[in-house]
Amino acid sequence: MTRPRDTHMPELQRPPWVWAWVIVATGALGLFAIYVAWDGIPDPFPTHWNARGEADSFSEKTWGNMILMFGLLSGILAIVVAGSFALIHQTAKHQRGEDWEIARARAMSNSMLKPLGMWMFLLNAVIVFDMYLSITQVYSSFALLIAVIIIVVIGLMWNVVHIQKWLDEHYPDPKTSKHMKWGIFYYNPDDPNMMVHRELNSTFNMAHPGSWVAMGALIGVPIILVAALVILGL
Repeated sequence: MTRPRDTHMPELQRPPWVWAWVIVATGALGLFAIYVAWDGIPDPFPTHWNARGEADSFSEKTWGNMILMFGLLSGILAIVVAGSFALIHQTAKHQRGEDWEIARARAMSNSMLKPLGMWMFLLNAVIVFDMYLSITQVYSSFALLIAVIIIVVIGLMWNVVHIQKWLDEHYPDPKTSKHMKWGIFYYNPDDPNMMVHRELNSTFNMAHPGSWVAMGALIGVPIILVAALVILGL
């Protein structure tokens, strides 16, 4: 069944650059918290913990090390967010082709950037907060940190799936949208390709057994590695 197409041509919005600055500000806030708690931080201070929650690596208590830890993390994530914003926005801005292709690219840029910035900010905030608690020896839990990071990643993926479903409903791709399941899974037995390219990514064609094997390996291997680290206490 052909899906109804939204004939409205959306206006391309400016990227929400504020999220990149908020990420940088979070790192700066973490450094300010370290400044306030400076006298209570041990020298050397712990910088790495194994799965049992035991500190197994230490660094000298210097501002250079603190800035490296908090600044490098927040700086990298801010650059990733800004770069992603620029890539998605420029792709939509210079999109060529039929009207539906231009409209879909603009709609995706308008709807995707804010959630991406928000979830990356939350990811940075969680890690910065965990580093502060660990350095000040208030609390440290490798398992809890991993669990919270997984929750943040799942939240981001849920947003992406919701946006993809909305795009397929309002600005459908005549070749792929009718074969999409739950916004992210492509199922088309008549397509011999195991992977299908979409706007900014590729997805497996779940109609082929090889796709299930490949996706299982991509998901299963990291889970097995994390489980092994926890069990072995590394």
